[in-house]
Amino acid sequence: MKTDNLLKRLRGATVTALEPGLGARSDALVWNGRKPARKAVLIVRATCAEDVAEAVRFAAANGFTASPRGGGHHFTGIATQADMVIDLGALDAMTLDLEARTARIEPAVTNARLAAELESHGLAFPVGHCGSVPMSGYLLGGGFGWNSAEWGFACFSVTAVEVVLADGRMVTATATEHSDIFWAARGAGPDFFGIVTAYHLSLKPAASATVTTIRVYPAEMVSAVADWAENVMAKAPACVEFTTKVTPTPQGPVLAAIATVFAGTDADASAIHAALGQGAPEALEVIGPMPTPIGTLYEVTEPSMPRGRRYAVDTVWSDGRYGEVLARIVQDMALAPSEASMTLAVLRSNAVATPGNTAFSCHGRIFGALYAIWEDEDGDPANIGWLRAAVDGLVPLCTGAYVGEADLERPDRALPTLSREAEVRLAELSATYDPKGLFRHHRRDESVAAE
Repeated sequence: MKTDNLLKRLRGATVTALEPGLGARSDALVWNGRKPARKAVLIVRATCAEDVAEAVRFAAANGFTASPRGGGHHFTGIATQADMVIDLGALDAMTLDLEARTARIEPAVTNARLAAELESHGLAFPVGHCGSVPMSGYLLGGGFGWNSAEWGFACFSVTAVEVVLADGRMVTATATEHSDIFWAARGAGPDFFGIVTAYHLSLKPAASATVTTIRVYPAEMVSAVADWAENVMAKAPACVEFTTKVTPTPQGPVLAAIATVFAGTDADASAIHAALGQGAPEALEVIGPMPTPIGTLYEVTEPSMPRGRRYAVDTVWSDGRYGEVLARIVQDMALAPSEASMTLAVLRSNAVATPGNTAFSCHGRIFGALYAIWEDEDGDPANIGWLRAAVDGLVPLCTGAYVGEADLERPDRALPTLSREAEVRLAELSATYDPKGLFRHHRRDESVAAE
């Protein structure tokens, strides 16, 4: 393996097994404090798409598996478990066309940076809920972000992707050119058979008034909270994002019912919040209504997920009753080993219709995200065990999981992240575009391609 030859062809740099501290540098690429046991043998720090292509060709020539690292949360550490990690952290260019309401962004552009730039021009995009996460894996997994009930899942506002394929070719895929690659890039997540080096986005007019109200309840009021939520959300416009955050305390789980309205005017926001408040159960505390532009939302949400903690995460989609799902979540949160853990349950009853022309094919009227968060390695078995038992209890109520935050390292996953049709098609496309398995280092089941 002549890495010197690779380095001569790169604008960026490499870190090889001959250099001290490769394992530590590999671990540093993973945001999660819980690092994967398997380490890369080569890290390529790309500075441009051409670097990515050179790295992929080198990996193919040397029989390596390869994986892109965009810089996100990496709850399962997938990005660093290939032989070669291609670090995309320096690919962070962003170009806006204000008249056309479009953008071209590279994979390391973060949600917060894109949101701030768009907001300054009166534009918006369904950016993710964590500001520090780059758009790379977020968009590849579908993109369940702010105001998604009205603006849609983020991948449906992607109009083109620039991709490096397993043979090193660089292509731009759209709905009409390389349409099968474009189909897969919108929702395949880590099963995508290439590396996206740029996304082209269609932008939205910004909400002029984003306003949030939080109502806090004890666990015993879960049924009343869920009934109220179902009632008001059945009549609410799609610009309402309703989430119940459940956290454990020594006195039992606490529910925070959070309604964020993305309205055109302050008057519209006030009227919508007034309607949402009708019939609300008496709360322990009511916070707001208060102005919460997306930058403020990031300031509020980021402390819930501190860097360096140990994380295990899984998600569920459900078309069932909110009360059933929420009651099960509250029951599970009472058993959480760590008080830092949390669960989010989003009710999307009036979401706009989801197109069916992408790999992103699992979704529902209810979204649940379960986060086990703890500090010490000794706590791994208890917290991971709690998470998986909680998800097992939810399975009968659910239809699938969100690939962007699924427990992909679990060998016995019960909930799919793709529809069966999408799973079969993606396996067929992977066999075509990545026949030697350059990007397949993490895949659990190749059998679907033969069925």
